[in-house]
Amino acid sequence: MTVRESSIWLVGLLACVACSDGPTLPVQDESGSAGARWATWVLQDGSVLRPSPPPAASSEQARLEIEEIVRLQSRPGWEAEVRRWEGAPSLPWTHQTLDLLEFYWPLLPDVRVATPARAARIMALLHVAQYDALVATWDAKYSYQRPPPFVADSRVHAAGAVAGVPSYPSEHAAVAGAAAVILSYAFAREDTAEFQADARRAAESRIAAGVAYRSDVEAGLALGRAVAERVIQRAMADGSDAVWAGSVPQGENLWRPTPPRRVSSPFDPLAGSWRPWVLQRVDAFRPEPPPALGSEAFATDLNELRRLGTERTARQGDLARFWATDAPSTRWELFLAEEISRRGWSALRAARAQALLSVAMYDAFLACWDAKFHYWLARPITADPQLVTVFATPPFPSYPSGHSTISAAAAEVMAELFPDAAKRYHDKAYEASLSRVWAGVHYRFDVVAGEQLGSRVGKKVVEYGRRDGSAFGGK
Repeated sequence: MTVRESSIWLVGLLACVACSDGPTLPVQDESGSAGARWATWVLQDGSVLRPSPPPAASSEQARLEIEEIVRLQSRPGWEAEVRRWEGAPSLPWTHQTLDLLEFYWPLLPDVRVATPARAARIMALLHVAQYDALVATWDAKYSYQRPPPFVADSRVHAAGAVAGVPSYPSEHAAVAGAAAVILSYAFAREDTAEFQADARRAAESRIAAGVAYRSDVEAGLALGRAVAERVIQRAMADGSDAVWAGSVPQGENLWRPTPPRRVSSPFDPLAGSWRPWVLQRVDAFRPEPPPALGSEAFATDLNELRRLGTERTARQGDLARFWATDAPSTRWELFLAEEISRRGWSALRAARAQALLSVAMYDAFLACWDAKFHYWLARPITADPQLVTVFATPPFPSYPSGHSTISAAAAEVMAELFPDAAKRYHDKAYEASLSRVWAGVHYRFDVVAGEQLGSRVGKKVVEYGRRDGSAFGGK
């Protein structure tokens, strides 16, 4: 399609939107054809998985696909499935993954899924796969420039939001295909056939919406699956399957199992050796050693926790529980999802933001766990078994604080993505950090070291994002 022809169908698209009787609204896609050239995480570039061309507009297949849409839109109730999958296509899959993690989190039937570091790993895999699938989709869209069905035939109505981009392949299908493969890998004990069925429903909702042909959907699903398989290949070599064969070191003020569960093996002692996404070395920012047992600094922070046992306010207790309900990364994933929905961000821009945030938190976990298992510092409840904590102490070493590290990293990325809300998110990170002191499960020097470590990791991910070609963030 020539530039002139492309302009004609885009004008037709907007005219169709303007005269629609339904709730169809144009959604600005700021990336345009440039989105096809954004930096990818596992693909060499967006073109490496480019599908074959779509059926010609004059072909019998294209005609039959139009007739399918007309039939779908003549059936009562077809709008419901369209509405279910509206908005940035990555968001429903984010929420579904978080729901699955929430199920595992309090019960811990499988620590190889539910630990804080592993929860962050799953979210990074999901969001990297969805983002790379969309960059590849944009490459194909602007290579073939196929007008969407409601532009090609006046009998087809566009329902819901219209992205103003070519239809082949379908972005919703690409995201769904990638997500279903990642979830089947991450939650192999679940009904993986249902993940695939959900992907099919999400993809085919775009056919009923009049914005995608069936061939757009099939190409998108195949593309998303192919990208996800490459992400899984990387995941299977990231070191997370290694089994710890070490032993807990013995010594004064070194970690030991904490009450009431007294888990004998700490969670993920090898996470500091897992493969990061952005950091060249997970120990690059390793903090200095914590204060020595018996030092004034150590005594000061331990005494603070003793005082909290009798002076802790109701608000401090509530905030401690709020931040401890799920893995710390979960809260930040939800903050980002809310911002994307509220601001109406386009598919590619939303997926980029989610990949950057998830990667920052995953890399921050690795850097934090490297330090935790380098120093093996005992938890406060070990230093003083009479401490009153808000909840049970987590089963891994104290220094530095994971909540502090992950939240500081997340705040750096959120501030970059949303400069108008930078203070809000830095304040939330500080609250998350202090919540661990208020809970009585961390010394103040744990959270200070975590804040510094997380901020440095977050800034490295921000630097990466500023070089990805998108021109979003840092403005």
